Amino acid sequence: MGLPPVAEKVRELCGDGTTSMAEVLERLAVICEKPIKLIEQEGSWGTLTAFKLDFEDHFKIYVPPQNSTQYKLHCIYHELGHIYLESFQGHLVLPDLSEEMLKEAAGAKSMSCCSVPNHPVERWVEDFAFEMSKKTRARSSSETDPFL
Repeated sequence: MGLPPVAEKVRELCGDGTTSMAEVLERLAVICEKPIKLIEQEGSWGTLTAFKLDFEDHFKIYVPPQNSTQYKLHCIYHELGHIYLESFQGHLVLPDLSEEMLKEAAGAKSMSCCSVPNHPVERWVEDFAFEMSKKTRARSSSETDPFL
C-alpha cells in the first residue's frame, strides 16, 4: 500500500507555518467537499477514544468529554487522518459501542473507530496526528484550540 509522506500532507493542510484546528477543518472540508463536525459525546465509551462517521453530506468526529484537551486533539487528528486518506471503508465489528453510540452511527456510510496495531494506515494516521499537533500547538499563544 503506497501511502503519501506524512510531512507532505501536513504541509498541504498547514502550509510551512503553524495554524489552528479551525483552519485545518476548513481546509480539509474543502478537500473532502463536505463539512466536518466535532462533537463531545457523553455516554459509555468503553475502550474507544474517538470515532469518525462518514455521511453523504458531512463527517462527524466524536470524542468523550472527560479526556484532556491535548489528548482529544490527538484523537481528532487521528480521525482527520482517516478522512484525509479516505482509506477506511471496511466493515467493523463494534463490540465496545454502547446503545447510545450506535444510535449516533445510524445513517453513516462508513465508520472508523478501531485501531489495528501495525497496520500501515493506522501507523500513518498516528504519525499524521503527532505532526498535526506540532503544527497547531507551535504558536506563541498560550490559548488552546477551540475545537468543540
